[in-house]
Amino acid sequence: MLRWLLFRLAWVPVTLLGITFVTFAMLRLAPVDRVELEIARKEQSGTFHNLEERERAILWLRIKHGLVDEETLEPVPIWRGYLNWLTNALTLKFTGANENDAAFWRRLGEAVPVSLWLGFLALLLALLVGVPLGTWLGMRSDSWADRSMSQLLFLVIGMPEFLLATLLLLGFAGAWFAWFPSNGLRSPGSGEWGLGSQLLDFAWHLVLPVLVMASSPAVLVTRFLRDSVARAVVSPSATYARALGLAPERLRWRLLRNGAAPLATLAGTLLPILVGGSIVVENLFSLDGVGHLAFRAVEDQEQAMVMALVLMTSVVTLLALIASDVLHRLVDPRVRIATGVTS
Repeated sequence: MLRWLLFRLAWVPVTLLGITFVTFAMLRLAPVDRVELEIARKEQSGTFHNLEERERAILWLRIKHGLVDEETLEPVPIWRGYLNWLTNALTLKFTGANENDAAFWRRLGEAVPVSLWLGFLALLLALLVGVPLGTWLGMRSDSWADRSMSQLLFLVIGMPEFLLATLLLLGFAGAWFAWFPSNGLRSPGSGEWGLGSQLLDFAWHLVLPVLVMASSPAVLVTRFLRDSVARAVVSPSATYARALGLAPERLRWRLLRNGAAPLATLAGTLLPILVGGSIVVENLFSLDGVGHLAFRAVEDQEQAMVMALVLMTSVVTLLALIASDVLHRLVDPRVRIATGVTS
């Protein structure tokens, strides 16, 4: 297992090189020019008095963002620009020479805790709902309750997150019932409240966003565990346990343990779902998390922030996938892991 783990970890840097290079190239080849966006904003404020000032500003911005070589004034090739970025990224320097590095890290530091809270609570809710519901359905496979719940889960998983979020906003934060806030994480003036009131207010604002983010993972956990437990119910070991007169409570626990073993593999794949869902949820509910920050960075062609977020989420996702494979091996001794192959 150690050899397999080292092999997987060795592939992480190679994978990150591929992901970051493709992202860098897409940003450079995008039809939207960041320099033109910045110049257009300055033109609206009347910064330039003539065409010569405008051209000088364009050249200075292209040099600042590493698009033009400062000495030759020639466009910098993509491969050279990527190598420059990679050299700086190895020292955690993502901003340009003339950009505010402290402001960059402050924005990232303010966004990460918001997304961590959303992701953690959504995953916790998905497990709290999915594990008992999946177990209950698995022990009643092909029953009326199982078929009815399967139809409901199919409806939930087929509903786009933006549509579910919109319906919840209309139903419980606006048109029908104004039970929950529609945006933000704090009520106006909550900074003057006591700690307990602030925590309750924070939880109150998180209800709808967490429900939306937990919807898809909860359905996946439920369906995955339902199928695993249903197979365990009709397995020879379960039949043998019933023949020996094993108590129903102990039998249910054994079925849950055997059926939940493959759930470790699913745990790593839930993280990309949560990351993708955070972009939709944070923008619809006006939450200043990583998803909202990524959306604004792409919209503004802010290469430094986009590359940093891609690198950060890629590292976390790859490590989560490896951890889920290791966990699967630990909870299910039947799994044998060879170099690069799980069997």
